[in-house]
Amino acid sequence: MKKQKIIRCMAYKKGDLYIAVCLDLSLAAQANSMDEVINKLEAQIKDLIDEANNEPQYAAQLLNRPAPLSLWIKYYWFRFLSAKNGNKNKVEFFEELRYA
Repeated sequence: MKKQKIIRCMAYKKGDLYIAVCLDLSLAAQANSMDEVINKLEAQIKDLIDEANNEPQYAAQLLNRPAPLSLWIKYYWFRFLSAKNGNKNKVEFFEELRYA
């Protein structure tokens, strides 16, 4: 039986690029638009989970690799600022519910 895993992600603009980060799987993508960067990150997440499902002996390693502390701090800082001031930084927060 496969387990459900909630995967926390965020996407934001930095300079001329958009950056998306998956905090629970330590994945990142960059693109020229918010939609494109989110789609790229979602594709990476899907590929990693497919790989974990195809290689069950490595699933624990593949699915338990959180991002560095500095990115978690940025994630919660952006969450705090968005709750306090509205989303002036235009950060997108999204969660992926996946089966692994």
